Amino acid sequence: MRIILSPAKKMKEDPDTLAYMGLPEFLDQTEEILAWLRSRTQEELKRLWVCNDRIVGQNVERLAHMDLRKNLTPAVLSYEVIAYQYMAPAVFETGQFEYIQEHLRILSAFYGVLRPMDGVTPYRLEMQARIDLELGGRHFTDLYSFWGERIYRELVREDRIV
Repeated sequence: MRIILSPAKKMKEDPDTLAYMGLPEFLDQTEEILAWLRSRTQEELKRLWVCNDRIVGQNVERLAHMDLRKNLTPAVLSYEVIAYQYMAPAVFETGQFEYIQEHLRILSAFYGVLRPMDGVTPYRLEMQARIDLELGGRHFTDLYSFWGERIYRELVREDRIV
């Protein structure tokens, strides 16, 4: 059985409370998205994110200094939305972390599929965001087409392993 959650726009950095246990499965694709985001102007990012100037500024700053391999927060602690707050992972015991690591997956426009203890850094990106991304001779106009069947295939693959 898999429990699937969506991420949240509001995120926090907390690399000190709990160590992350691994990196996201699709980190190479995340690096491609990051490079594309960094190549956009602030005005293009504002249209992409559909948000106010303060949030744009915060996220442009994040992009400029983002390191996908250092100073990471476990995904389950990173997202600030009611589903994660009510889960209260900050007070989990070892068995509870083991359970969610095996059964919970977080779907992300930036990372694809995350395990709860995968290390992430704050980002702003939604699946329905309109993009104009050219990779490997293929053109993508949204993140649904970019991720294609990868997310589904990863979830199915993991189900067969368990």
